[in-house]
Amino acid sequence: MLMVISTSHGNNVNYIIIDVRTIEEWRTGHLKDAKHLPLDILEDQVKNLVINPQETVYIYCRSGNRSGMAKQIMNRLGYQHAKNLGSLTEASQFLRKPIQK
Repeated sequence: MLMVISTSHGNNVNYIIIDVRTIEEWRTGHLKDAKHLPLDILEDQVKNLVINPQETVYIYCRSGNRSGMAKQIMNRLGYQHAKNLGSLTEASQFLRKPIQK
Protein backbone atom coordinates (compact mmCIF):
# COMPACT_ATOMS: atom_id res chain seq x y z
CA MET A 1 0.00 0.00 0.00
CA LEU A 2 1.32 3.42 -0.93
CA MET A 3 1.03 6.26 1.54
CA VAL A 4 0.39 9.84 0.50
CA ILE A 5 2.74 12.34 2.10
CA SER A 6 2.53 16.01 1.33
CA THR A 7 5.32 18.36 2.22
CA SER A 8 5.84 22.07 2.02
CA HIS A 9 8.22 24.00 -0.18
CA GLY A 10 8.54 27.74 -0.17
CA ASN A 11 5.28 29.52 0.58
CA ASN A 12 3.45 26.67 2.32
CA VAL A 13 2.61 24.94 -0.97
CA ASN A 14 1.96 21.21 -0.71
CA TYR A 15 3.71 18.85 -3.06
CA ILE A 16 4.73 15.24 -3.55
CA ILE A 17 8.15 14.05 -4.74
CA ILE A 18 8.33 10.95 -6.96
CA ASP A 19 11.52 9.07 -7.84
CA VAL A 20 10.88 7.09 -11.05
CA ARG A 21 14.20 5.22 -11.09
CA THR A 22 14.66 1.47 -10.60
CA ILE A 23 14.80 -0.07 -7.13
CA GLU A 24 18.55 -0.55 -7.56
CA GLU A 25 19.00 3.16 -8.28
CA TRP A 26 16.68 4.08 -5.37
CA ARG A 27 18.83 2.06 -2.97
CA THR A 28 21.96 4.03 -3.92
CA GLY A 29 20.32 7.19 -2.58
CA HIS A 30 17.12 9.21 -2.92
CA LEU A 31 15.65 12.49 -1.75
CA LYS A 32 14.33 12.78 1.77
CA ASP A 33 10.52 12.47 1.67
CA ALA A 34 10.51 11.09 -1.91
CA LYS A 35 8.22 8.23 -2.86
CA HIS A 36 9.53 5.48 -5.10
CA LEU A 37 7.32 4.80 -8.11
CA PRO A 38 9.32 3.32 -11.00
CA LEU A 39 8.41 4.56 -14.46
CA ASP A 40 7.27 1.11 -15.61
CA ILE A 41 4.43 1.05 -13.04
CA LEU A 42 3.73 4.77 -12.75
CA GLU A 43 0.74 4.86 -15.09
CA ASP A 44 -1.03 2.07 -13.18
CA GLN A 45 -0.12 3.19 -9.66
CA VAL A 46 0.11 7.00 -9.60
CA LYS A 47 -3.56 7.45 -8.68
CA ASN A 48 -2.89 5.50 -5.47
CA LEU A 49 -0.09 7.90 -4.56
CA VAL A 50 -1.35 11.26 -5.84
CA ILE A 51 -5.04 11.44 -5.01
CA ASN A 52 -5.57 15.08 -5.95
CA PRO A 53 -4.78 15.85 -9.61
CA GLN A 54 -4.30 19.52 -8.63
CA GLU A 55 -1.39 18.61 -6.31
CA THR A 56 2.07 19.73 -7.38
CA VAL A 57 4.24 16.70 -8.12
CA TYR A 58 8.01 16.91 -8.52
CA ILE A 59 9.54 14.03 -10.47
CA TYR A 60 13.18 13.04 -10.86
CA CYS A 61 15.30 10.17 -12.18
CA ARG A 62 18.97 9.66 -13.04
CA SER A 63 19.27 12.07 -15.96
CA GLY A 64 15.86 13.65 -16.56
CA ASN A 65 14.79 11.37 -19.42
CA ARG A 66 12.48 9.04 -17.45
CA SER A 67 11.14 11.89 -15.33
CA GLY A 68 10.26 13.69 -18.58
CA MET A 69 8.33 10.63 -19.75
CA ALA A 70 6.66 10.38 -16.32
CA LYS A 71 5.58 14.03 -16.56
CA GLN A 72 3.98 13.36 -19.95
CA ILE A 73 2.14 10.31 -18.58
CA MET A 74 0.91 12.27 -15.58
CA ASN A 75 -0.23 15.19 -17.76
CA ARG A 76 -2.15 12.75 -19.95
CA LEU A 77 -3.83 11.35 -16.80
CA GLY A 78 -4.94 14.84 -15.75
CA TYR A 79 -2.09 15.86 -13.44
CA GLN A 80 -1.32 19.32 -14.82
CA HIS A 81 1.08 20.31 -12.03
CA ALA A 82 3.68 17.59 -12.61
CA LYS A 83 7.19 19.04 -12.86
CA ASN A 84 10.29 17.33 -14.26
CA LEU A 85 13.22 18.23 -12.00
CA GLY A 86 15.75 16.21 -13.98
CA SER A 87 18.36 14.26 -12.04
CA LEU A 88 18.56 13.37 -8.36
CA THR A 89 21.23 16.04 -7.85
CA GLU A 90 19.19 18.71 -9.65
CA ALA A 91 16.09 17.79 -7.64
CA SER A 92 18.08 17.93 -4.39
CA GLN A 93 19.32 21.41 -5.23
CA PHE A 94 15.94 22.72 -6.41
CA LEU A 95 14.00 21.40 -3.40
CA ARG A 96 16.86 21.94 -0.93
CA LYS A 97 16.46 18.39 0.31
CA PRO A 98 19.25 16.01 1.27
CA ILE A 99 20.00 12.75 -0.50
CA GLN A 100 19.65 9.79 1.84
CA LYS A 101 20.15 6.03 1.61
